[in-house]
Amino acid sequence: MGKGSFSSRERLLEVVRILQEHTDVNHMLDIHEIHGYFPESSKVGIRGVRDDIQALEDSNAFPVISVQEKNGLKKHYYYDGRLFEIHELRLLMDAIVAAKFIPQNEAERLFMKIRKLTSQHLAKQLMNELYVTEKIDFNTQEVTTFVQNLHEAIHEKKLVTFQYGRYGTDLQFQLSNDGKLYEVKPLGLVWNRDRYYLIAHYIPKNQVRQYRVDRMRNVRVLEEDYVPDPDFNLQEHIKNMIYMYSGDMISLEAEFSETLINVVIDRFGLESNIQSQDNGKFVLKAKVAMSDGLIGWLLRWGSDVKVLHPPVLVHTMKEEIKKLNQHYE
Repeated sequence: MGKGSFSSRERLLEVVRILQEHTDVNHMLDIHEIHGYFPESSKVGIRGVRDDIQALEDSNAFPVISVQEKNGLKKHYYYDGRLFEIHELRLLMDAIVAAKFIPQNEAERLFMKIRKLTSQHLAKQLMNELYVTEKIDFNTQEVTTFVQNLHEAIHEKKLVTFQYGRYGTDLQFQLSNDGKLYEVKPLGLVWNRDRYYLIAHYIPKNQVRQYRVDRMRNVRVLEEDYVPDPDFNLQEHIKNMIYMYSGDMISLEAEFSETLINVVIDRFGLESNIQSQDNGKFVLKAKVAMSDGLIGWLLRWGSDVKVLHPPVLVHTMKEEIKKLNQHYE
């Protein structure tokens, strides 16, 4: 084989590449156009390309479609084996943009890979990006690594240790628990309000807790296995929390202005126990965790919501409202 020439196997592989990169149902090529993508130095003849196309058509391994509008006209070919439709690739790209912990350079690298999953013609439709109103300043490289490690630990059912903390008013990150390691059984990862959370069983206190992954440091997967609790249901656990705060379960009963119906549906779903009233209001009944997250969510809607039950939550709401009132007097 002279310099720059193609063997028969290399020629077939190049035909496959040309079809994958340059064709789709709206952009087909005939034999001569496919041959035109070969450099002159390759010494590839039109007959060889025709044989390769015929072999691909006869094979079940590579889905190439031939189209001939009328007898006597040229056949045109395109690759029909793509795993993703163009709208699915767009959803993947939008999800990457919306994941605020992914830095711009990493996002661009992922976009380049996604565009290679379709033809060059269709890839041009994937050049515009979703606009995100704000970005969060994470240590993004660490978060990405931690998420991967935690996914592996959950899958392999391995114990995990890490340090945990939060930022102080001096804008410096301060470790909790005197910097001592937390040891947990990782139960699941949750994406909530633009952040990853680890749901885990904290071994020393025998409690299920939530940890923001961007507040973790020195995450390490141990060799020690754990046996998950067969009675623990991750989805049920998450459904009862608001703003990822957990607490004792209560039976919430609250009266809302009808203007908040979509807010309540967004939070509790269409299956919620909602009872319409004649006064332009409705009553919601739901099982939720008694937590700061619940109180904050209810206070957010001001006088458009009134807690009716349980008494402990009614009392807490009154105390919080009293504090707010005193704060502004």
